[in-house]
Amino acid sequence: MRGLDDAGLDRMGGLGLVSVLPAATLLGAALLVAAFAAALWPAAPRRPLLTAVLLLTVVSLHALPAVLEAEPRFATAWQHLGFIDHIDRTGTAVPDLDARWSWPGFFAAVAFTARACGVTDLTELLRWWPTVIQLLYLAPLFLLLRAVRASWRAKWTAVWLFALCGWVGQDYFSPQGFTYLLYLAFAAVLLVWFREPRVLPGKRRPGEAEPPAAGRADRAVLLLVLIGLFAAVVPTHQLTPFVMLGVLTALVLVGRSWLRGLPLLFAAMVAVWIGFFAEPYWSGHFDELFGGVGGVGGNVSSSVSGRIEGGSETHKLVLYTRVALAGSVLGLACLGWWRRRRAGYGERSLLVLAFVPFLGFGMQSYGGEMALRVFLFALPGACALAALAVFPRVGSGRRAPAVLAAALAGLVFMGGFLVARWGNEPFERVRTGEVAAMEYVYAHDEPTVRVLWMSDDPVENVTPAMPWGARDMERVGYLPTLAPRDAARVGPVVEALENAGPNSYLMVGRGQSLYLHMDAGYAPDWERSLLRALDGRPELRRAFSDDHAVLYELREQPPGAVPEPEPGRPGPQVTWTPWSVYGAISAGVLMLLLAARELLRVTAPPGVRALAWLQGTLWFALPLMAVTLASLVHRFWTMS
Repeated sequence: MRGLDDAGLDRMGGLGLVSVLPAATLLGAALLVAAFAAALWPAAPRRPLLTAVLLLTVVSLHALPAVLEAEPRFATAWQHLGFIDHIDRTGTAVPDLDARWSWPGFFAAVAFTARACGVTDLTELLRWWPTVIQLLYLAPLFLLLRAVRASWRAKWTAVWLFALCGWVGQDYFSPQGFTYLLYLAFAAVLLVWFREPRVLPGKRRPGEAEPPAAGRADRAVLLLVLIGLFAAVVPTHQLTPFVMLGVLTALVLVGRSWLRGLPLLFAAMVAVWIGFFAEPYWSGHFDELFGGVGGVGGNVSSSVSGRIEGGSETHKLVLYTRVALAGSVLGLACLGWWRRRRAGYGERSLLVLAFVPFLGFGMQSYGGEMALRVFLFALPGACALAALAVFPRVGSGRRAPAVLAAALAGLVFMGGFLVARWGNEPFERVRTGEVAAMEYVYAHDEPTVRVLWMSDDPVENVTPAMPWGARDMERVGYLPTLAPRDAARVGPVVEALENAGPNSYLMVGRGQSLYLHMDAGYAPDWERSLLRALDGRPELRRAFSDDHAVLYELREQPPGAVPEPEPGRPGPQVTWTPWSVYGAISAGVLMLLLAARELLRVTAPPGVRALAWLQGTLWFALPLMAVTLASLVHRFWTMS
């Protein structure tokens, strides 16, 4: 892509990366759609061709920034390097520094792997992680579709639509991107091998295919895989375990899984982790954690309409495009359910996958991101149902109209992807000057340093669009400071820098300035006017200067000593009371008992003796549940 150097990328407008992509690139995207439609045309599947087009589509869509941009993109991905850096240097988690330390599984695993492999620079991992993880998502998705009674065209189209709908932006280097891979593997194993094997057809045939034969040893291993996947997710991410538990429970309730006791085990695992090991997160913040429970309307509003308020009119098109694409996919999913019903098939499993995640709106707003997370988890089921809207029958059916419909849908989703996925790139892109400015900060962070940055709302918008937090997280404090609408009125900004104490800097970066313009409605020339006003203040000087980032410091440092770092006690931080000790012991025994009970369910031959064992272990588990629950209630009541 000639001409798209840093200067070319600087010309991005409100629609993001698509506004500077050459016409040949856009034509290539359309040709990929045509190639996939052509691969759907033959009477028999040509798997090498389908695989090649699918992989090329994923790489072409998701590797654009990795190829074009000088630095790995997205501020929060850089921040996650700071968690790994801290574990690598100290070997500890510090829950007082950040709520994510209460779920350190991902950071600990990456730190361990990097040290074992002798890798010290993870910036290239940040660059290529989204592309690689998107490719890895395809494997469990193909496995999951083995459980669907559908034609080969429907299954390949479902995976293709999944690739075209991957614009949510949660595939960056993060616990969410990693645990989503585990979620897909979990759903695939659950649907393929643990569906109810005796679903008798009534007026409609079940939409699920017959489960493959598996011996008792195989089922035991697969059950341990399920438990292992869930156990890996619980200490790694806040939301994913609840979605996995919800999907499993719903499948049991609708008669599509026979692991009837597994939801009890998984609920106990989640409750124990949150109640004991995530204590620093909820202790003293109970209202923040549970205040949004039941507030569906408020959670939906903050996740959808709340994200469209303010900002430039051009950039609002990106947000409207996201809403339209999500609505289109879900609308096609509903159409797919209806067409399958008319074709004589009853869908339950795919409906569970597509719509159980919407229960997340009843939990909390998740920082205004719940709509994105709900859509992300709904995608596997929704894309499969959307493909069944085009190819509802197991047989070939009428080929030409269906392939043409798939091609038209693909063109819409391909074009929508380029806008929805890369529309935020002007401020999600990381510039070399911003990285250099942060390196300057790290070089001067002894014993501590404070970095002030411009925010339109220092209370709610506390994540800057800059490569922050990549090192020395216990030494560098980031202070959101109200950005004046009138760029000439910098008095409060200078006052905030003075109040921050000695060894403090004010950072004005291009990414954050573009965010303020595109998402918060600041003037297009706001950054230039702000820099001019700051340069005119006699008490300030530039400590670092680049075309894309400037660091200001006070000419005369405020009186007083620079504070020493105070990261807090290393985790896990568990407050032990007699009730907590009893609860922990009963929870451990309960989880072992419930796991053994499910192993017995999948390995014992059916009969009276197996049924008696299952019933007996359940009665024995009930008092353990009561003690565990009472202990957790006591902890929440006394420590919140």
